[in-house]
Amino acid sequence: MHDEQTGLLTRTQIADRLGVTRPAVSNWARRYKAFPTPVRSGDMELFREAEIARWLVNRTIPQGQLLDGEQSGTTYADRFHRTGGGRPEGEPKSARSLFPRTGDEDRKAVDRLMGRLADRVRGPAAMADFVNLCLIVMYVRHAEPEQWHRIENVMSAGQGAQDVRRLLRCLGDMAQDTLRRNGDRTDMRSSLLQLEPRTWDDLTTAVRTAAGLGAGAFQFVWESFSTRDRRKSSEFCSPLGLASLAADLVLTSGKKATVLDPYTRGGEMLAAAYRHIGDAGGTVYGETLDSRLQAVASLYLLHLGVRPKLRSHRSDRWPPPREHQVDVVLTNPPFNMSDTPGSGRRTGDWPYGAPPRGNDNFAWVQYVLAALVSGGRAVVVMPVKAGNSVNTAEREIRRALVGTGSVECVITLPPNLFSATPVPVSLWLLRRVERPVREDILFVDAQRLGEKNRRRRVLRDVDRDAITSVVRPWLDGEEVPDRGEYALRAADRGFSAAVVARADIVGEECSLRPADYLGGGHYGAAPVAARLGEADDEAAGYRHRLRLLERRAAESGHGYRPGPGPGDWEEALLGDLCEIQAGPSYTRLPAAARTGDAGVALVFPQDLVGGKIVDEPRHRVPWKTAERFKKFMVRPDDIVCVRTGVQQQPALVSGTQADWLLSSNVTRLRVHPTAEIDPLYLHAYLGLQHAREWMSHRAAATAAPSLSSAALGHLPVRFPPIEQQRRCLELLGDLGRSAEAYEAYASALGRLRAELTEHLLHGSAEPL
Repeated sequence: MHDEQTGLLTRTQIADRLGVTRPAVSNWARRYKAFPTPVRSGDMELFREAEIARWLVNRTIPQGQLLDGEQSGTTYADRFHRTGGGRPEGEPKSARSLFPRTGDEDRKAVDRLMGRLADRVRGPAAMADFVNLCLIVMYVRHAEPEQWHRIENVMSAGQGAQDVRRLLRCLGDMAQDTLRRNGDRTDMRSSLLQLEPRTWDDLTTAVRTAAGLGAGAFQFVWESFSTRDRRKSSEFCSPLGLASLAADLVLTSGKKATVLDPYTRGGEMLAAAYRHIGDAGGTVYGETLDSRLQAVASLYLLHLGVRPKLRSHRSDRWPPPREHQVDVVLTNPPFNMSDTPGSGRRTGDWPYGAPPRGNDNFAWVQYVLAALVSGGRAVVVMPVKAGNSVNTAEREIRRALVGTGSVECVITLPPNLFSATPVPVSLWLLRRVERPVREDILFVDAQRLGEKNRRRRVLRDVDRDAITSVVRPWLDGEEVPDRGEYALRAADRGFSAAVVARADIVGEECSLRPADYLGGGHYGAAPVAARLGEADDEAAGYRHRLRLLERRAAESGHGYRPGPGPGDWEEALLGDLCEIQAGPSYTRLPAAARTGDAGVALVFPQDLVGGKIVDEPRHRVPWKTAERFKKFMVRPDDIVCVRTGVQQQPALVSGTQADWLLSSNVTRLRVHPTAEIDPLYLHAYLGLQHAREWMSHRAAATAAPSLSSAALGHLPVRFPPIEQQRRCLELLGDLGRSAEAYEAYASALGRLRAELTEHLLHGSAEPL
């Protein structure tokens, strides 16, 4: 047994060790309140091994389900302990069972790691190089403690900036050695040596933060990279829930199979496949067009204890050459784009028809089918619009796929599954056959499933179990007297399904889009009750927050009354209260010095919005360049004003924006320590109409609108004693928080109204 804090298992792993099906484990979780509560790790639910073992103690195995050697009265706990053996000698160590952390704790750590700290460590290097650093540290720290001990020694002996390169070289050599020992020739050492950390402390902080992350954090890091870097559809990762569902549909736990992912991305599909076939003797293969992503996939698989069998290749022709055929293909190819725009596209070997130039969606489908052995199955992630696109070549390929019986099922998935793109997707379940095995295709619409998590939806275990329980019997050839049986099963589980004859599909459009065969006739599909409940709960949550804010405001006594006027207030010129610093001249910091995504953020007038600086300025400069302009950096509670251009409301610098750099078009105000004015009060004062008009008039007096530091310094400022300033700020802060809460509540009510409209007008809800 693993330590209680570190042994984490999926439902599939629990089922494998108990010799039961995964739905049986899910059924226990639903029926018994005492069943252990899972912990979240990304999209995955994990269970603590020790808690599962304790729950199984009093569960006796039924007589008819005893295995050879098991006596009457044997409990599932006995079998669970007996099947918890170790990994065969010589296999790579799995890091998964060694991670003590999960869920929210890891996500917060990854947010810190992938934010400003990432920029400070990578310098001008690509974000992918920093991600490589995080991933190799995470793996070595938990799976190769002897190697990690060397890294700790280097960090302990480090003195400062002069040791930065030494630590990076040590990490690079270790990464190279780790990958090559496991069959991957990727040059990760060069990738790590591209990093230019700003300080020794920044680098060691990043290394130690990555080292403290848990198993699910690998997915968090990769997803954060996909989202932050706005990756193309060829580069972002596959959600864990989607990859697990693909494996659930065509793989059987513990059964030997060879599995291929011809577009490996970060290895998510192969990892899901391995969780099914485990040590049953199967093999997982991967192909990628990008050696950087090959290294990511290799490390992900090593995390799970899988020796990666990956290769990167590029081919000027479709389909690329294949070395062997496999039992199963699981893949998430790039959407609606072409990687091989060569002139020979239409003259290639295309048994189902030549795909159009500029879009490889149907090139991938044909490549996948060619990779399968006879009878082999594939799950391919496809954009929904590929199912009924009007392109003539694509329509004819669909017709050929349907006519040959190569399409078994199409499943529309919930929207917003991906962090980096809102493109709705579906799963195409394909089979390589010599002649059609059956006359029907199963269409499933599961758009209503999933759970909202931040800005995206995730497929939970219960969602995957619901889909699998309907689709797997269909794939396994179950015979039912009435094709409507599948529709009833799906409806019981919260989604829609229909069995459609191939002869009814190969019409003019030859659509493989489930929505064209499902729904509520002329009136559309009935709305889902859970969505109404979610909207109602969201509105109730904001309403509760408003009540708390109102109660606290009443208890604080932060009210107001008529005042005597500003008779005894102080008056001063802005230049006497603040240090006024204009940004560096354009000749010193020209456009050629800027970058788009690396280094120190550069603040321009367009970044001043609503009294704040936007979180993601469009321009940056390399760290080395910024070092020469330290006097132009900002601190928290500095105020930034427009120097050149149309005047905007001055913005207050937040804590996360420290050390950002002024552009030549803005001016910084920094309150003197001895001044009897609060920076936040001054910021509010500069937002007053008369102050903004004063600045606009002075700026407009020049040929091109420009407000010099000398002119700005003559702005008159009037202010009360410091204690009264702070009481003003407290009152305004309360009102500001209430305004934000009311806006959020109003938005939630709008969403509730829209959802309730669907239910009221479908008759699934009625007024009281």
